[in-house]
Amino acid sequence: MKCPWCKTEMIDGFINSSRKVVFSQKPNDDFFFLAGRESINLTQHNWTRPSAKAYHCENCKKVIVDYSIEIE
Repeated sequence: MKCPWCKTEMIDGFINSSRKVVFSQKPNDDFFFLAGRESINLTQHNWTRPSAKAYHCENCKKVIVDYSIEIE
């Protein structure tokens, strides 16, 4: 995948966590497993090994998470 900011090739990988990762418009809008109403769950397998497909740009120091990809 090409970085949308600098157009260089991004590194293919994953976001891994010890608990689920959510996107929210408010800071601290998630309490352990009770996400806020507007929060978007970015990771799968949240009870065992939370992870999501991601791409990293070394130049821009940005990560893009694709939470539509099913992780096995």
